[in-house]
Amino acid sequence: MGPKQTLGSLLKDRRKKLKLTTEELSKKAGIDRTYITKIERHNKLPSPVVMEKICKALSSYDLFSGYIKIKYPDVYLRAVIEKASMEVELDEIRKKLDKKNISLEEAKKLGNRIAHVESAIQELKVKVVKLIKRWDKTKHPEKYKGRTEPFKELLPIKDILA
Repeated sequence: MGPKQTLGSLLKDRRKKLKLTTEELSKKAGIDRTYITKIERHNKLPSPVVMEKICKALSSYDLFSGYIKIKYPDVYLRAVIEKASMEVELDEIRKKLDKKNISLEEAKKLGNRIAHVESAIQELKVKVVKLIKRWDKTKHPEKYKGRTEPFKELLPIKDILA
C-alpha cells in the first residue's frame, strides 16, 4: 500500500462518512469531480492548495495532517521530532509546577520557560510552512509563475502537529 493509496483511502472514507458523493464534494471544494476520483483511485497526489480546498470542503483538517505525512515526509518528521522535544520540556515544567512548595523565583523561571516553548512552537509552524513552500517550488516551479503568496490560505499548521 503506497502513499497515494493511503491518501485516497482516507479521502474516500471521510467523504463516505459524511455521505457525500464525489459530485457533491467537487462542488463544495471547487474541484473537478474526475480529479477527486483520481485521488481516491490513487492516480493523483494533489498539491497543497488542492488538498486544502478538499479539507475545507470536508471540514476535516486531520486529513491534511495525513497528507503532509505522505507528501512531505521529511517536513512531517522534523515537525514531529521538534514537537516531541517541546512536549518533554512542557512535561518537566508541569512536574515542577505540581510541587506544592515552589518559590516565586522558580515560578518566574518556569513562566519564562513556558513562554520560550510557546515561541518555539510558533517558530516551528512557520518553519513547516517554509519547508513545504520550498519543497513544492523546487518540484513544481510552473505553479508559482505570477503568484506572490502561494500558501497564503494554508491550513493551520497546528493540525499537522496533532
